[in-house]
Order: sequence, then structure tokens, then C-alpha cells
Amino acid sequence: MKFSFKWLKQIVDLKYVELSEVIEKLTLAGCEVENVIHDQNSNDIIFDISTTANRQDLLSVVGLAREISSLMNRPLLNQVYSDKLYKSNYLNSYSSLNLSNSMALLDFSLTHINCVRNTCSPLWLQYYLHSRNIKTLNLLHDISKYIYIKWGHHIEIFDQQKLNLLPIQYALFNVEKKKNILSQSNSIELEILKYNSQILYTLGYDISSNFQCDSITESIIVCGQVFSSKYLQNIQNNLSFKTDIFEKYQKQIIREDFIYAYEEAVRLIVSFAGGTVGKSYCYYKGYEKPQLIIVEKNKIQSILGYKKNHRDTYLSVKEILSVLNQLNFVTVYDEIKKIFKVRVTSSRRFDLVRPIDIIEEIGRVYGFNKFVSKLPKILNHQVVFKNSFTYKVNHVRQVLRNLGLHEIQNSSLTNFTIFSNHAQIAIYNPLIKDQSYLRSNLLTQLFLTYQYNIRQSNKNVEIFEIGKVFSKKTQQITTERLLGTFEHLHLAGLMSNSDYSRKSWLDKPNSLSWFQAKGTLEEFLEKVQAQVVWKGLNKSTYSFLFNSISNLSDIKQVAIISNIDSKEEIGIFAQLKKNYDYPIYIFEFNLVNLINSINTSNHMNCLIKPYSSYPSLTRDISLTLHKYHSIYMIKQKILDLNNSLIESVEVINQYRNHHIKYSCNVSFRIVYRSYNRTLNMDDIDLIDQEINDLLDQYK
Repeated sequence: MKFSFKWLKQIVDLKYVELSEVIEKLTLAGCEVENVIHDQNSNDIIFDISTTANRQDLLSVVGLAREISSLMNRPLLNQVYSDKLYKSNYLNSYSSLNLSNSMALLDFSLTHINCVRNTCSPLWLQYYLHSRNIKTLNLLHDISKYIYIKWGHHIEIFDQQKLNLLPIQYALFNVEKKKNILSQSNSIELEILKYNSQILYTLGYDISSNFQCDSITESIIVCGQVFSSKYLQNIQNNLSFKTDIFEKYQKQIIREDFIYAYEEAVRLIVSFAGGTVGKSYCYYKGYEKPQLIIVEKNKIQSILGYKKNHRDTYLSVKEILSVLNQLNFVTVYDEIKKIFKVRVTSSRRFDLVRPIDIIEEIGRVYGFNKFVSKLPKILNHQVVFKNSFTYKVNHVRQVLRNLGLHEIQNSSLTNFTIFSNHAQIAIYNPLIKDQSYLRSNLLTQLFLTYQYNIRQSNKNVEIFEIGKVFSKKTQQITTERLLGTFEHLHLAGLMSNSDYSRKSWLDKPNSLSWFQAKGTLEEFLEKVQAQVVWKGLNKSTYSFLFNSISNLSDIKQVAIISNIDSKEEIGIFAQLKKNYDYPIYIFEFNLVNLINSINTSNHMNCLIKPYSSYPSLTRDISLTLHKYHSIYMIKQKILDLNNSLIESVEVINQYRNHHIKYSCNVSFRIVYRSYNRTLNMDDIDLIDQEINDLLDQYK
């Protein structure tokens, strides 16, 4: 959409403001400004703006001027252009039309103007339309186009004499509902505006060109209308083409601007075409009050983060209120609950409905570039990550890779006819027949991968996959009844190796045996520290995993792996019958149950200290103690001095003299060392004196 910088200056105060500043603000706010053209003849700058789907209100001149006013904190030059909250009553000077039976109309206004002169438009209006690549026809046509560009509202002006409505009785205007049959199975209810029994036009459709004004038009009816979006959408859903009115109303029409757009159209007509204005009539429905949005102060600060060049400083309450007032939002701050109660303007009630939307607006207007752009630090991030489910899954994956298995990835969609399994879930509308079901296990596709590798002469296949499987649970009573659909994360693998081991270099290599494959799986479980128990499968034991692969192939032998504490099934390990030259071993785990069985132990339960690069000094102290004094208590007392220069205290000798019953002799070795310097005699003397004072109590 094209805009003129000169016309924006007539709505918002941009004195001493360069276009480059405006473009920078609009770009940071999410708009794209392109094709900036300097028109030397008119001393103006024309530029294109495109915006997101939720900000179509910016595609009118008044809407863009309001946005620039908020972003740059510049005042609007007329209160008429300010964004209103909502209106409960207006047009008190207008007479009412009885159109209350209409579901299509939200606002409707009619004004009769007589004795007009439909001449050429003034030069400023012609330039305004030319800058938008709109061809000028006559004054009344150009005013209608101008109002739409400026306000975004569609004002119709048609020739009263062509409608044959003389004399006008406004009470005869009415809306009639009529069903339009589009096909045998499809019909739509349309609303038709009528004058008495004469049909004027169908609401939502373009007005007939037969009613347009021409150079001899003398009497006109100015018609303004705002349609319900639901009504227009209903029409569009049942039509194969878009009407001109529908294209115009795809933008977010601001109802509160309708009366100002309509009155400006009437003023322009009277100013340049003359004429006598009759009484204005209107119909309108009540306005929807924007909802109150509660935003927590802590949430604003935690999401936007610290301000730049302000060490560890968030936006203050005063700054937040200033930004919200700049956006013309009505805001109240509750100091006790530390929340902001925000009521947005009418033009923003469609795209600002959640607290996060308000926070985004605060950041957008204040300037995202004024906040520190880095992720916040997370305390004990490594500890948190190592305890996370993602870390444990990655650890399982890494252990299997270290054991020599190759990871593969298959699609979750499969073909039911490959291996029939009634637990599979059918896709309602599959794209292709080979992907018409959700897989119920991983081993089916692993087996197909194995078959493909055999056809390619790849005899040694050791693969695994981590992925989701889907199943439905049914209950057999008199008929099969669906109980639910389940989604699980599984781990599966397949091992077949013709050259796994040999007794000596002279012997031929042997293929992977049951015990060797089982040993590989046991090593995997040991490395991930899973607490499991192995058991055989019998008739009394139900295995969900075994049932899901029972149609895979003939199974020679199978083992169930369960949680050692809860006895819950974790996985299965099985050998397939020899359909090929070498034995095939398979396993499949419920990965969530497997991870729940992991009991991580910390083998490094000790303190780690760096070595000192400075030499140590050693003192040996001999002491005679009363027999009731503990040697190790004395040692602990020395350590409790908390002198950083004492590295260690050891008992190197102790003995008792049987002739002296009440005492014993002990020798301590005390090592002194500093981590930042070489010790001198003054340091040692101070420590020695401190220790001697302590030991004097126990002599």
C-alpha cells in the first residue's frame, strides 16, 4: 500500500522528523517499507508499506498515522484522529432508521444533498489519488476513493434521480431477507436493501453502476455502511469469486472511525460541489467493549529482560505505564498484587487479547533493540540437563553407538498388508496406499531394512532405531469395543553378524550366537545402569511387546526384560527362526519404562581441590597425653582451627609406657602449604604458636 509522507504530516506532528527515523521505527515494529520515491515536483516522498495479517488497520492513512504517533511519541494534530476506546452513544443529532432486523449491518447512514455540481476534483485531491495510482473521474467519485484511502471506510455516493426516489421518505427504507439457492445442496440467506417495494441493492455485493454519478448529477444520496464480518464471510464461503466490497472489508475496519469518515465525506462534497444538505439518518448496533487484560509485572520483566547500558535493571512501573499511555491504552497498576489492568483501544481489540500480546507491544514501542539480547543464565544448567529426559535418551543412543550398532530412521507410516496386526491404527485419508497405517512397533520396519541389506549383499547388519509407535486398545465383551489410542516412545534393534568371532586366525569366523547377542544387550543395560531382571515367556505371562511383533516372523526363542522393583515389562529379546543363512536377533524396549528403571549412582562422592605449585613445610610434634584424651580428637581439634595453611595432620607414632599408667605418647606430622606463595618462618611461627596454645590444654 502506497503512502505520502506529506499527508502523514497533516495528521501527526512530524515537524523536524526525517523519513529515515520513521522507517527505522516502523521496521523495528514489524512493518516492511519499500520503494521509497522522492517526488521533486510536489516536494513529497512516496513509499510502500506491507504489514502482517493481524495489523491490517495500518493500511489506511489515519491508521498508519496513529501507529507512528505511538512509536515516536508524537501528538496527533486533531483529536478526531485519536484512537477511541469504544462508544456507547453517538449520532444523537441523527434521526434513526428502523433496520433492526438486519444481521448484516452494524452501521448505516444516509444523507440527501441537493443541487450539487459534479465537476473536476481540486488539484490536491487529484495528486493524492495519482500517488496511489488511482485514476480520477469526477469530484464525487474521487471523494469516495479519498475517504477509503484515508479512513479505510467505503462511502457510496449515487444519483438520486436514477433511483427515482423523489420525494424521499426515510421511513420506507427497510431490509428484506431472501434465500438464494446456489445448488441443490447449498443455499445462502442474503439481505436486500429496499425502498418501499423497490430493490436498491444486495448487502455485501457491489452497487450497480447504473446508479453512479455523472457530470449531470444534481441530487445525490451519500450512503455509508459497515458490514458484519460473519455475514460477509458467509457470502464468500458460498461464492467462487470475491466481491469488491469483500476485498475492501478484508481489512480491519474500525467502526468508531465510521462517523468521522462519513461526516468528512459530506463536508468535502458541500465544500467543493455545493448543494443543500438534508437531514441525516442512521442505524447502528451497540459497540463491543474491549476486554480487560491482566498483565503481571514480573512476567513483563522476565520476558523482556534487562535494559541495555543499565546493569541488571528491568523496566520500572513508571516506564511501563508511560509506554502503555503512549499506546492510548487505559491502564491501572495494582501495587499490592503487582499487576497491570489494561484496556486496549478499539482498533487493537482483535489482535491484543492475551497478556503476552501486551508485553510484545511494550517491547515493540519501547524498542526491542534497547534490551539485552542474550539468553538468561540458568543456575545449575548442567545438573538440570543431565537429569532431563532428553539427556537420558541421548545417553542411550550414545551407548548403543559405542557398542557398534548403527542408528537408522524410518517413517511412522506403514502398510497394513506387510505384517497384519489388528492393533494398528488406520489413517482416515492417506496420501498413498503404502502409508495408510500408523506403525504399532519398530521391528517390522527394521526387518524390512535387514531384507533390503541382504539383497544388497550386506550380510552383517547391526542397527537400532528410536521412534514413536501407536496402538489401539480394545476390550472383548460381546463385541469389540475401542478403549483408547496410545502413543509410546520405543527403542528397537536388530543384530545379525556372520563374522562376529573366531577361536583363532586359522579357524573360520563364527556367526553371532544367542549368548553373544544377549551379552551385548546385557552390556548395554549395565552401561545405562538399568535395574532389570530377565525371565522366560510362558503361557501365563502376557507380553504387550511380544504380541505387537508376533506376526513379524516365526520366533525361535524369546526372553522378557522387566523392572527389578516394579516387575513392569520393559522390553523383549528374541531370536527369529532361520529364514536366512545366519541367525537374526531382535530387541524392543518401551523407552520410557527403560529410563524409569535406571538408577544412577554417583561414584565421585568426594571433594576435588587443585594442586599447589608451592613447596610444603613439615613439623613433627610429640605430645604426652592423659589416657582419657583421644588422639583422633586432638587431630580434629587441630583441623578445626580452619587455618588455610594447614594442609594435613597425620598420626605418625603412638606408644604407651606400661610403667606409666595414666598417660600415652603420640607424634603428629603437620604439613603446611600455601596455594599462592612460598611460606616463610613468620607464617610457621604463627601457626606453631596457635597449635601449641591448643595442645597445652591436653598435656
